[in-house]
Amino acid sequence: MRKQHLQIHRYIGILVGLLLAIIAATGSILVLSTEINYFLNPQIHHLAPSSTSISIQQIANIASENYPGENLDYIKIPQQQDEAYQVVLTSAKKVYVNPYNGEILAIIHKNDFLELTRRIHTTLLAGNFGEFLVGICGILLVVRVINGLSLWVGWKRLSAGLKIRFHAPKHLINYDFHQVVGVISVIFLIFMGITGALMVFKQPVKYWGYQIMGIPQPELIASIPKENKKLDLDEFIEKANLALGDGKLTILVAPKNETSPVIVGKRLAGDLNVNGKSYVYLDQYTGEVLKVENIHKMRGIDKLLVSLYPLHIGSYGGVFSKLIYFIFGFVPIFLFITGLAIFWHKFRGSAKKKHNKKNE
Repeated sequence: MRKQHLQIHRYIGILVGLLLAIIAATGSILVLSTEINYFLNPQIHHLAPSSTSISIQQIANIASENYPGENLDYIKIPQQQDEAYQVVLTSAKKVYVNPYNGEILAIIHKNDFLELTRRIHTTLLAGNFGEFLVGICGILLVVRVINGLSLWVGWKRLSAGLKIRFHAPKHLINYDFHQVVGVISVIFLIFMGITGALMVFKQPVKYWGYQIMGIPQPELIASIPKENKKLDLDEFIEKANLALGDGKLTILVAPKNETSPVIVGKRLAGDLNVNGKSYVYLDQYTGEVLKVENIHKMRGIDKLLVSLYPLHIGSYGGVFSKLIYFIFGFVPIFLFITGLAIFWHKFRGSAKKKHNKKNE
């Protein structure tokens, strides 16, 4: 049985170890994406607050005037007085606008370092198939970690499982480091694999969760096309605040097509997600409230799914927890390299034995 577990552990490591290392390393970088973005673009924060500020509609107008022909995707609303608005256009271009004077402070393109890192982490630059592959890698990470845990020598003697023999030959030192780092990181790696896979396969998980719990599938939220003049963005904000008075505004999502709703996001007290996971859906033509999603009133399956992102990136504990996630995120790279060295040592040893037998 141990031999079979060893083979499973080895083959999964060889086949997907490099992908797991890439996904984990880019994930570590993204954990500190806000801090990195502020470092790379210091002009978008620490703004001097003013007694007057411009409206969200004016913010959108500034972006559209400077980039004619591009449509609005969404606007992230600053949570602090010294932060800029982030206007995201459908080309994936991000335009940072001063909320007090309308000055464009920075423009970030989709091939920017952080955006490229995000695309590698979530899709491996391979679109929908890449996203599916990332989800499968999350599942295989959990399988490999559990399988590796079953091979841990510490089950027989704890001291042996946590010891590094520094005076032993290099291949044994490498083996000890692989084993000790792996067992110390086991809970974190399983957690990352599960939350990552659930985020990728969120829709089927939600569908089958509803089926199992006997809950009707959610109805499509849609605007009814009309020819009358549409409301401006500030009116949507006002109606959203009336429908869901609590919390801080975090985002306004523009309609993607003629039947899509306008979505206004809010962060309520106790919400782990810094972007907020409570939403008001409004008819893009009339401003009628189509649906309100309050995170504190969500069903268990929905609450679990909206909590995945902060749990996956460690934002729930501030900078301290994010630093821990950042460090542990590099563990799969270490395990891949040390695991490859173990495999190569065994392969060379086996080849040498065959060669010696052949010459006898």
